[in-house]
Amino acid sequence: MRGLFRILRVALLAAFVGAAAGGGYVVWLLLRDLPSLEALDNLRFTATSTFYTRDGVPIADLASVEDGRAIARQLVRLSDVSPAAIAAVVVSEDQRFFRHYGVDPVRLLGGLYYTLRGDLQGGSTITTQVVKNTLLRELALERRGISGLERKLKEFPLAIQIERRYSKEEILELYLNVVPWGGNAQGIWAAAQAYFGKDPSELNLAEGAYLATLIPAPNTRYLDYPATRRRMRVLLNNMVAEGWVSPAEAEAAWRYRLVPRGWEVSYDDEGNLKEARLVDPSVRVIPERNVRLAPYFVYEVQRYLREKIGVDKLRNQGGLRIVTTLDLRMQAAAEKAVAGRRLPDQAQLALVALEPNSGEVLAMVGARPGTEGEFNRATQAWRSPGSAIKPFTYGVALEAGWTQATTVLDAPVEYRTPRGVWRPKNFDGKYLDRPVSIRYAFDRSLNLPAIRTAEAIGIQRLGDKLRAAGFRLTGNMAVLANAIGGGAEITPMGLAAAYASFVNGGYWVEPRLVLRVEDAEGRVIYQPETRKVQLWTPQVAYQIWDMLKGYVYDIPPGFRSSLAWQAQIPGRVVGGKTGTSDEAIDLWFAGATRGLVATVWVGRDDHKPQRMGGVEPSSSVVNPPIWRDFVEEALRGRPAGDFPQPPGLVAASFDLLTGNPSSSGVVALFPAGQAERVQAQSPAAVLREAPPPTYVGRLGPTVADAAVYQSLALDRATGCLAGPEVPTHRLVWVQVPEGRASDYRCR
Repeated sequence: MRGLFRILRVALLAAFVGAAAGGGYVVWLLLRDLPSLEALDNLRFTATSTFYTRDGVPIADLASVEDGRAIARQLVRLSDVSPAAIAAVVVSEDQRFFRHYGVDPVRLLGGLYYTLRGDLQGGSTITTQVVKNTLLRELALERRGISGLERKLKEFPLAIQIERRYSKEEILELYLNVVPWGGNAQGIWAAAQAYFGKDPSELNLAEGAYLATLIPAPNTRYLDYPATRRRMRVLLNNMVAEGWVSPAEAEAAWRYRLVPRGWEVSYDDEGNLKEARLVDPSVRVIPERNVRLAPYFVYEVQRYLREKIGVDKLRNQGGLRIVTTLDLRMQAAAEKAVAGRRLPDQAQLALVALEPNSGEVLAMVGARPGTEGEFNRATQAWRSPGSAIKPFTYGVALEAGWTQATTVLDAPVEYRTPRGVWRPKNFDGKYLDRPVSIRYAFDRSLNLPAIRTAEAIGIQRLGDKLRAAGFRLTGNMAVLANAIGGGAEITPMGLAAAYASFVNGGYWVEPRLVLRVEDAEGRVIYQPETRKVQLWTPQVAYQIWDMLKGYVYDIPPGFRSSLAWQAQIPGRVVGGKTGTSDEAIDLWFAGATRGLVATVWVGRDDHKPQRMGGVEPSSSVVNPPIWRDFVEEALRGRPAGDFPQPPGLVAASFDLLTGNPSSSGVVALFPAGQAERVQAQSPAAVLREAPPPTYVGRLGPTVADAAVYQSLALDRATGCLAGPEVPTHRLVWVQVPEGRASDYRCR
């Protein structure tokens, strides 16, 4: 008998020790690494970032990345979710949510039963699910795993703490933002989008009930709609029993023709399911990048923000509200203007529009419609600008003291280079063999006067200006060729920014894509400032603008129209310039009108010569109509008029061809004090800085003796070679045959 008692005492002691050890283990599991609620306040949920136009219209969503995969989630307020959907979720997941304090004893007993059966999901309340999907999820990531039993034991005390700290509404809002809903949908915003293509505020009772029944096993239940439909019936009955909806509302929801995305479903008149067929389960997976409008603009903003705020904020955290510079109406006008255009064979195109003072990008098209891809020609295609570069050539001349009436020789010239002889020519192969005003040379886009102008003003000076304006230059001889666009490259967006300097007071303005970036709480975390660089004085810039207007409206003698007459818009003042590179590889038009500067580029991706109907196309024919149609629609109903003229300029008229004063000639702007000095038959340019006489070139084959010419600086007052004492405003540059310089020496 004593032995029996001894055995019993040992057994009881062992049981006590075991119970104590087990309890200690439970307490250890419970308290080990128990997360602080402070972490919940600081927790950043990965969420979908949304791109908006400048007026707040959403144009694209960018999913965040969580655990190496794209997650679609948009954080919403409880007020942004329909009451019907909220009620369905509460009744389905936690009927006593508003009556317990984080742990529901009734569900807990049921949960223990399910846990013993191996189902660790049993017994959860909405509050414990918040703990599981936030604090304990972060802990599991830190420790690379957590056991089911430990998770369950930690859920209870944390849930009670959460209930003490937060209101029921705050807990419910948090739950709706973190619960997984199948596929890559996290939270109710993504669920509403994935299954019904709508916002959570638009969910009706039937849709809310469907989403609520998915929560315990969303991927499995989505694939079995008949079973899910039966669960919906039970849920609707429970909602009636709990007093959330009336019997009539529940019946109306049951009869509603519910069709989740990816399913084809039919019902009888009573709302009972007749047939359900899964057609495409992939449609519920929200794309990593869902772009509704302006895809190339959105891609460019994404690239820009990766650099400015980093990948971590943009993708790994997300939840950003990205307010861009895009103007929805102008973007629609741009896409309409390029649609259905007859273009050269295999041609691509790009269109970019900026606000000239701020550099804000208002519209962008990066490819011919129907050929969209990752390559954005508006920002990534570095192409030869052709004659679209000439405003910069003549702008530097105006800086040096030239005027629009200054004359320069339109005659052949050739240059010996290490690669051979370069013989530039005008686009039509013809020349006047006489001096012409630079306004005339610009109006007719003559290459020979532009090249002579570049050499007179200094090719290094021109090259510096082009680089400052955003052009990329290549080679030594290319610097001289840059006078007509050879050897220079620029993107369509870059050319728009460069042309903005002619109408904004002389500033190169960095193109701006983003107005501001806000985090999920509405705090501004990034707001770029406008970056400007003074490129011209306001007076020089406006004289170039005056020439650009002339290019559109002037009718040179012997011609019936301007080269860019198709850019004219009734009721608006327009200025611009076409550009055609060698063999029509690149076609351009860059222009401006009040409130807008825009470029249109057309070319092949393989840089091959373009053909249209078997012949070489002209930028004067292809590009201006696209530009005009875009601008006319984009600015419809908006103020017209010209850009404001700066002080210090006066108007005077002169003969367009000769540069001579003429009351019936073209009216142009001159610096005050120079207008009265417009002189008849002046063959030379007035320079502010006189370079030493230099080798100019050799005349072309039409001159029999092929004499070498020199540039000489003369005193305008005497006609003699100028010495260092002659003021710069009296300097005149002339080209004379080599060996004739002595004819201009005065005793």
